[in-house]
Amino acid sequence: MKRTNWMLLVGIMMISVAAGVALFQNKDRLVNSNYKEVDWRDLGELDYVSGAAPKSLKDLDDAQVRIPGFMVPLEDNSKNVTEFLLVPSPQACIHVPPPPPNQMVLVQMQEGHETTTAYGPIWVYGKLSLKSKRHMYGESSYSMSGVKIEPYK
Repeated sequence: MKRTNWMLLVGIMMISVAAGVALFQNKDRLVNSNYKEVDWRDLGELDYVSGAAPKSLKDLDDAQVRIPGFMVPLEDNSKNVTEFLLVPSPQACIHVPPPPPNQMVLVQMQEGHETTTAYGPIWVYGKLSLKSKRHMYGESSYSMSGVKIEPYK
């Protein structure tokens, strides 16, 4: 094999490996592109007294979203968490009184998607609902049917 053909073959192999690595690293990004990222400032736009919400927030009702935050488990079993509050900061986990309702999301993991207690920041994926729900810490302006959590990166 001539030297130029050999170098061309090596170059093509290197490009193929680089493309494969890039695709593997972006795999989560491709999966996550099905979820609209929600910011706590957007959730805070809901007037939890009157229920008035801007159109941008109403558009998130029943949408597939991902929200960053901190978990406050509502169960004693740390190895099989099915229900928890998602709050915007770790201080919201321990303060009394609890955060306002528009700063809490009641997450109920779908059957088969249970998780373990998370002690740091996380992403929660699922279907968001702009319907308030009562729980042991008061009321949340939002609820979510969770399908996945992952560490916040």
